[in-house]
Amino acid sequence: MNETMRVMHSQPSVSRKSPAPWWTMLALAAGLLAACGNGGSQEGEDYGNLLASPGGLIVLEEEHPTGWGRPDCQTCHEVRNSHTVNRTGLANCEDVPSGTDCIDLNAIQSIIRQQGEQSCPLCHGDNGVQQ
Repeated sequence: MNETMRVMHSQPSVSRKSPAPWWTMLALAAGLLAACGNGGSQEGEDYGNLLASPGGLIVLEEEHPTGWGRPDCQTCHEVRNSHTVNRTGLANCEDVPSGTDCIDLNAIQSIIRQQGEQSCPLCHGDNGVQQ
């Protein structure tokens, strides 16, 4: 018998553990799934009153340094948290007579649902994205 064979035969046998019980795997999977997404209340992202910012609704590089130049707005700004709270100081359109300056969050959310990220530049400018 050569040296390699002696070493292989002299190693102790390794006992194999049985797989984790099914309920352990189920609990782990449920925990991982529960950690995904945002199930909390829709309070929206709070950037204050954008109308009062230097660029107004238009996003400027100095206000958006980590996202400037990126076309994928919804990577950071979750759709379900976009435009859910009126922070402009203007009235909600549903609360005032027609013709009054107001914000219609329902209409804005509808546009976002229909157009996705393509809707962002309509109000917020090109975010430094070169066409």
